[in-house]
Amino acid sequence: MKMLVTGGAGMLGSSLVPALVGAGHELTVTDIDLSNPAPWGPQMPVIGELDVRDRYAVADAFDQVNPDAVVHLAAETSLEFSDDNPDHAYLTNTIATKYVTLQCKKHDVPLTYISTAGVFDGEKPSEVYTEYDQPNPLNVYGDSKYRGEIVVRDFLDKFYIIRAGWMVGGGRTKDHKFVARMLNQIRDGKKTLHAVGDKLGTPTYTPDFARTYLNLIESEQYGLYHMACEGKGSRYDVAQRILEVLGLQSDIELIEVTSDFFAEQFPSVRPYSEIMRNMNLDLQGMNLMRPWQVALEEYLTVNFAELMATEKATA
Repeated sequence: MKMLVTGGAGMLGSSLVPALVGAGHELTVTDIDLSNPAPWGPQMPVIGELDVRDRYAVADAFDQVNPDAVVHLAAETSLEFSDDNPDHAYLTNTIATKYVTLQCKKHDVPLTYISTAGVFDGEKPSEVYTEYDQPNPLNVYGDSKYRGEIVVRDFLDKFYIIRAGWMVGGGRTKDHKFVARMLNQIRDGKKTLHAVGDKLGTPTYTPDFARTYLNLIESEQYGLYHMACEGKGSRYDVAQRILEVLGLQSDIELIEVTSDFFAEQFPSVRPYSEIMRNMNLDLQGMNLMRPWQVALEEYLTVNFAELMATEKATA
């Protein structure tokens, strides 16, 4: 299948693009970040420029590629930047999604739109959200992504709206999320780490996402899906697992804190719970996401073995 990928230079693209190529799809990968146009090496796609906020550029890309399907990864994902710059957030996450969606409608091709657990307010008593719970975003980022979902549903019949959890993946060059921040502190020799224990969620490991996504598009079972790893935990739990896998529990002190500890650095309101169950995948027998503890161990051992304690690395 000939596919157009937007925002392919990011964390999710780092795993999804090679998985799609490996499955035999012909990819045109685009982004506004061309700092490393060939991140996957020779014989793999080279990233071309496309700013999805430019509706004329989007139309030209569709005319040139004439895709059979579109994977829309391009997004503004910073909560703080979105709250400070709402026009930018809605242009990037909602209006640009409309441009892509309308071209999919014109060319009669299915669209994959990546959304977020951040569309929920986190107040559900059971703490676990399925595809059948009503979104109620607390911040500009979550609202702009949810409005993008509405655009896709309003204009298209054939789509995959996929909500991801706390993203894990990308390795040293692409990972700029929580796991990377923890690892950077470890690399810098910090002996005390702080992690929030009053916010719950579910990591999404990008290689598992890619594997599950390939299976999903082969089925052509369109619709709304959650795609997070199995299980739940807090940021503190994730940090604890990092130290456990690296064999550094006795070398580094991990202190559980509340969100107030990081309020100056991360002032945006975040839901208490972003835990998701992949209910639609479960019910259709298509859930290939592993427990987050297992996925995180693989991520660390494959990409950051140099950070492991000596006795752990030689075990």
